[in-house]
Amino acid sequence: MNFANDVLLRDEALSLQAHALRHHYAHHYEWCGVPVIRHPDDIVLLQEMIWSLRPSFVIETGIARGGGLILAASLMAMSGLEPRVLGLDLEIFPHATTAIQQSAHAEQIEVWQGDSASVDAAQLVSKFINHTAAKSPGLLILDSDHSKEHVLAELRGLARLLPEGSVVIVADTVIEDMHTGFYAERGWGPGNSPKSAIDDYLRDNQDFVRSSTWGRRGLITEIWDGVLVKCA
Repeated sequence: MNFANDVLLRDEALSLQAHALRHHYAHHYEWCGVPVIRHPDDIVLLQEMIWSLRPSFVIETGIARGGGLILAASLMAMSGLEPRVLGLDLEIFPHATTAIQQSAHAEQIEVWQGDSASVDAAQLVSKFINHTAAKSPGLLILDSDHSKEHVLAELRGLARLLPEGSVVIVADTVIEDMHTGFYAERGWGPGNSPKSAIDDYLRDNQDFVRSSTWGRRGLITEIWDGVLVKCA
C-alpha cells in the first residue's frame, strides 16, 4: 500500500495536522511515562527504522522533556541492540535530567548542553561516534531550532561525521508545507524551515540522498521528505 503520491490525501492530512497542532497534538503523548512530543506515526516509523537499520548509536539534537532519548534507547533495546544514545540541547531542563536519570536506560544515555550547530558539538559527536564499531551506521535526529539557518548548520557540522549507511531524520519538515504565518511567533515558514535547509544541503552534498521509502511513509507526520541516507 502506497499513498505517497495521493495528492488529495496528503492535502487532507496536512489540513488535519494543522488543526491538531493548534491543540498541541504532538504534546499529547508519553513514552514510558515521559512526554515524547512526537506523532504516533513518527514513533512507529522510528521503531521500523531502528529495527531495519540496526544503528550502533542514536544522536538527537533537541532534548525537550527527555522522552525522545528514552524512546530511542528503549527501541534499540527492544530490537536486541545495546543502546547508546547522545542528546544535545542549548539548555537542558532539570525535569528532563530527572526523567532520564530515573529511566531504565539512564546508564546508556549521555547528554550535553550547548549549541548543536557549534564546533564544540561537532567535536563531541565525532568522539562519540569514534567509540563505536568502525564504519558502523548510526542514526542522527535533528529536532532543535527549526530555522533554516540552524538546521543547515547542524547538517553541515554533524551529518558529515556519520559512517556510510547512516540515516538522518530532520524533524518538522512539515513547517514548509504549512501556510505562511502558521508559525509566526517563531518566524518559521516556507523558505525558513528544516525542509528548505535539506534542499540547500543536498544541492551541495552528494554523499546523501533523500529517502522516499522512509520520508513519505507516515501520514500525520513531522518528517515528510525529511529522511536522508548517507550513501558515500
